[in-house]
Amino acid sequence: MFASEAINEGVGVYTLADLLGHEDPASTLRRYVHRATGAIEKARNANGQCYRLTA
Repeated sequence: MFASEAINEGVGVYTLADLLGHEDPASTLRRYVHRATGAIEKARNANGQCYRLTA
């Protein structure tokens, strides 16, 4: 639960792996983290911001 919530709140996978004492961040994701709430929407927003022009 902690790992999934941490990812949902924007904690990076490398930081999370360090907190949990894991050497391989991929194993942290495979074992503890389920699909993040709103991940697709966050990705769309982040991608969209890269292409917005400032006035």
